[in-house]
Order: sequence, then C-alpha cells, then structure tokens
Amino acid sequence: MSAKPTANAAFAPRKPRLTLKDVAAALDVSRTTVSNAFNRPEQLSEALRADILAKARELGYFGPDPAARALRSREIRQVAVVFHHDLSFALADPLSIEFLRGVAQELDARGMTMQLIPKMGRTVSLAYAFQTTADALVVYAEVDADLAPEVKAFSKPIVLVDTGVTGVPSVRMDDRAGAAAAMDHALKGAPDRVLVLSFTLDERQRKHRLDLKSPRSGSVTMERSHGYVGAAHKAGFDLDRIDWLEMDDNKPADEIDRITDYLKQLPARTKLAVLGMADTMALVGVEALRGNRRLDVTSIVGFDDIPAAGAAGLTTMRQDGALKGRLAVRQVLDGERSDPLPFELVVRNT
Repeated sequence: MSAKPTANAAFAPRKPRLTLKDVAAALDVSRTTVSNAFNRPEQLSEALRADILAKARELGYFGPDPAARALRSREIRQVAVVFHHDLSFALADPLSIEFLRGVAQELDARGMTMQLIPKMGRTVSLAYAFQTTADALVVYAEVDADLAPEVKAFSKPIVLVDTGVTGVPSVRMDDRAGAAAAMDHALKGAPDRVLVLSFTLDERQRKHRLDLKSPRSGSVTMERSHGYVGAAHKAGFDLDRIDWLEMDDNKPADEIDRITDYLKQLPARTKLAVLGMADTMALVGVEALRGNRRLDVTSIVGFDDIPAAGAAGLTTMRQDGALKGRLAVRQVLDGERSDPLPFELVVRNT
C-alpha cells in the first residue's frame, strides 16, 4: 500500500530554473554563444545552433525567462485591469464581460495581454495593484477621494473607468444625465411613488443623496442618484415620494424578499414606477412584481441594456460596455481622449 502524500507535498519547492550560465557550463561554450543560439541565430552556423538547442532541450532548458527579459527591457506588453469585484463576478456579470471583451479586443490587435486584479475585500487595494509589472493600469473600480493622491502619484500610464479624479484621464458615460433621462421617462406615467433600486452607499453618501446642488463626483452611485433626484425636482415631483432600497449588486437576486416586503407596505392601487441602477436590479424588481394585482406599475426602467434585459422586454438605458473597454485601452496606451460615452433610452414592454 503506497504512503499518502504529506499535506505539504503540493507545496514542495520547485527545482531551480536552469540559466544560460548552467547550459553554457554543461556544453563547454560561452554564455554568449548559448544566448546567440536563442536570440541571434544569424551569429552562429546552422549546425552549431542546432547542436546547442538540442543539448539544451536534453538538459531541460527551453530559452531565456521571458518575464526576466521583459523586466530588463521594461516592456511587459501587458495592461492590468483593477476590477471592482471578485473574479467570479467579473466572469459572470454581463456588463463586466462586455467591458473585458472590449479590453481584450484592443489588446489582441496590439499583440498584448491582460492582467486582471480583483477587488480585495470591500475596498480597492491600490497599493497592491500598483505593484503590477504591467506597462499600464486600467482602474475599473470606484476610487474614493482619499485614494486620489495615490492615483495621481502612480508612475505608469493609468486611466480610470466609471469614476473620476481631477487631473487623471477617465472613460465614462454621463451617469447623471442617463439617470435623469430614466426618471423623465418614469414620470411620464404619473406615478404616486418611485422606487429606486440602488447600489449600496455609505453614511456620508446617504446624507448627500438628495442634495440638488451637489458637485460632480467620481461615484457612479452618487451620479445616478443625483440624476434621478434632479430630474424629479425639475418635474415638480415631491422627493419624499422617492423610496430608496439599496441592494448588493454582487447578488441582486438575493434581495427579492426585501422588495416584496416593500411592495406589501404600499396601499392598494398605488401607481408605482421602479428604477434600477443596473438591469440586474431592475430584473429582480420585475420578478418581485410578477403576478401583482394590488399595485398599478407604471414603468420599470433599468440601466445598461444587458442581453437579459432585451429578453425580458425591460425598458432601460443602453450603454456600450465593449466600446468602453476599447476606449480605455486606447486612452491609457495612446493618450486618445474620449468624450462622455453615449447612452440611449430603449423603450420596451416595461
């Protein structure tokens, strides 16, 4: 009976990587000769080069370490993307997939690769991200004001996506204007109340959510909140008739019970409009209202226009996630500035 491997067997130290010096010593030639065999073949005869490559393979040496060579040349040909959630979200969320697809399309065309740095816990760890060996950094995550000095001090090319720091290039849509357009559409149905399914906020943000004179910020959540509020105020809609329900955008489907509890508290025949800061949230609202006969639902409006929105007939604000990814790469590598990305109200069944 064979012995079971120890718990640490999987973490046994790897054998040291062979170097040019090791191969040269084993073949009794100079390091320069071995280097030429891999990097400058025109410097050697075909026979000598073939002999060196064959013997190097026998030793288990297959060429210089590309990472070390890239570090020496200071060109990795890689762009790092700091992502605003963990990896499982990045590979499942429809809008995030579209954004990463756009980044990949632009990098593929340049023969470059992508490094994905997920969010660490509840906050973006820029100190960790700034250690990347990549040539440039795309920050697809909300950057709070207290992180602005770190962002400005970063020594490599950097671009922010869906957030903003004064003096740092960014790619984003006008979230405030997009949210205002969504509210304008919702108010056409003359609702008694409006329910906003919102991204989560901290206490400071909640305090200023209804501030009609708020300056532009780097927060998507605050910009969309101010867009909703500003449009409602302009239309003469009482802001006290706007209800806010914050949802975990990582798992919006888990919030359906909270929406159902809210709906039960409304008087029968209340005319209700629902605005979701993301389609994934609005679609949970659609599900919570399925089969409803107590309330008069005047409209449900999402944000993003993911594929599921079209399939469900959801009215939404469309933005092009793939275009956003492509523009982010062009800006960080070429310095190509972009205007705020376009948005479009797509009216469907809701």
